[in-house]
Amino acid sequence: MSPKNWVLVALAGASLASGVIDQYFYPGHPFPPSAIGFMVVGVLLIFLWYRMDSAQNGYRRSPWLNVGVIALAIVALPYYFFRSRGALKGAVATGALVLAYIASGMLTVAGSYLAYYGLQT
Repeated sequence: MSPKNWVLVALAGASLASGVIDQYFYPGHPFPPSAIGFMVVGVLLIFLWYRMDSAQNGYRRSPWLNVGVIALAIVALPYYFFRSRGALKGAVATGALVLAYIASGMLTVAGSYLAYYGLQT
């Protein structure tokens, strides 16, 4: 498995752990303090994936795009995909990004349910 895929697995694990820890320590809170820590971990993993991908594709990253990926990845990553891959592959990569965001949210919810029902038994 490539290092980029390991970063995606780590991001999925962080999403699941976020749900478990949020439910265990802050049940019923819509935005617990631990979410900030997981947000930082998620941003760092997304940036690490972006660096690996740009190196693999031979795309020269600009400092502003680096800041954009850290500050607002939901906008900067589609821009990067279209610039580095072209229109068709950029659209496919953006669709995969949307699915990854949905999967991350679902893993966080699954972690919350796992902690909730795990504590019931």
